[in-house]
Amino acid sequence: MNDALCVGVCMIDWDSGVCLGCGRTADEIDGVPVAPVTRPAPAKVPLPANVAENVGEGLQ
Repeated sequence: MNDALCVGVCMIDWDSGVCLGCGRTADEIDGVPVAPVTRPAPAKVPLPANVAENVGEGLQ
């Protein structure tokens, strides 16, 4: 939560859901956690056959 936005006047406009003092929503003020961004793991690319013959596939 960014308390630097707070101006000490918490008045929620329940029609818009936004604080009239700082412009944040009630969830932002309360610090409701936001799901972290997840990134897929990079795809494993097999070694070319001629390389795998000489050095092996390695640890998987």
